[in-house]
Amino acid sequence: MGEKNYVIPLGVAAALPDVAHANSYLAVVREERYWLVDCADSPITRLQQAGLDPLAVRGVIITHFHPDHVYGLPAYLLGLYLMDKKASRALEAPLRIYARPEVLSLVRIMVGLYQPQNWTEMFPLEYHSIPVEVGGKVAEDDDFVITAAPTHHSVPSIALRFVSQDSGHDFVYSSDTASCPEVETLAQGAKLLFHEAAGAGYGHASAEEAGELATRAGVEQLVLIHYTSDATAQLLAEAQAVFAGPVELAQEFARYPW
Repeated sequence: MGEKNYVIPLGVAAALPDVAHANSYLAVVREERYWLVDCADSPITRLQQAGLDPLAVRGVIITHFHPDHVYGLPAYLLGLYLMDKKASRALEAPLRIYARPEVLSLVRIMVGLYQPQNWTEMFPLEYHSIPVEVGGKVAEDDDFVITAAPTHHSVPSIALRFVSQDSGHDFVYSSDTASCPEVETLAQGAKLLFHEAAGAGYGHASAEEAGELATRAGVEQLVLIHYTSDATAQLLAEAQAVFAGPVELAQEFARYPW
């Protein structure tokens, strides 16, 4: 693989998954260390299926507080806790969790219900608020600069942009949103755009709208995610009709270099 940075979808389905697909969430990876974006399903086993060490986490970003995007977080924290104890403190602590302020407060309440502070030798958690503005700084490490933008969804949500520190290449994830100028601005010139395609209405976008946004933003490659599996051929055709670049449907555990 020529690129050092890649995205692994751990799930690709919209809110109602099926027996073959988990709800949408992602690992953004470099040198086998990853940022976890949203937390559905069974994250520990999904990360292992993707060939990643769950303990090699850089941070967790929650885009919004809908069940299909957050319900796996308590189980993920418990799994990390048990693996960390078994490995004699292999996790880089504290574990940082990021979300916009009104989402972060709900995440803290949900995690608090499980009282992790009472788990013996639990690693510390740090909660960080994301500014609600286009280009708002999320985090920065040796490999990535991460920014965000508010989206047009039925609850407060964000899109994310990861920029590689060495190559300058960028990956953008829309999360759940109707087609909107904030995501279009965030995605300008991106090498890779993952855009939802659950269908227009109720704070979501169609595949055609995702393709139109990708064209206006001048992205190189479009990958559709957060879709229902009963109309996949139609989704591709809709996006390809309005976007001239490569288009595909996100596949679980595939690696998408950027």
